Amino acid sequence: MPLARDIAERVRSAITQPALRRDFDRMRGAIGIVADDADTALTLRFDFGRLTIHEGLIGVPTVTLRGITRGLDALCELPAVPARGIVKSGRSLAHVLGSLRAGKLKIYGLASHPRLVMRLLRLLSVEPR
Repeated sequence: MPLARDIAERVRSAITQPALRRDFDRMRGAIGIVADDADTALTLRFDFGRLTIHEGLIGVPTVTLRGITRGLDALCELPAVPARGIVKSGRSLAHVLGSLRAGKLKIYGLASHPRLVMRLLRLLSVEPR
């Protein structure tokens, strides 16, 4: 699964940085990712420093990201987001917000679990090595 491999590589690259490793160690919850156009679904289960990636949706995810592949790729185009949530490049953030407004990307559970979503975005914003 290309999407699963890409996410795994991004997380591996991210946790080499101390600040992102701290974020990773604090994450607990299930994140569902659904790419409608590619008929792909994943569940990322974070458990305080451990990540398990399942093919398909397992249980009821804490947060679900749903959209077309291009909308999901917009998440990975974000620059590294500092701990305070300020984005250095507004252009990439505008692209993600445009995807949200156009309906290409939906984030369910964002209002109830904003820290989990922000930590995930920080992990995914790192380019794989």
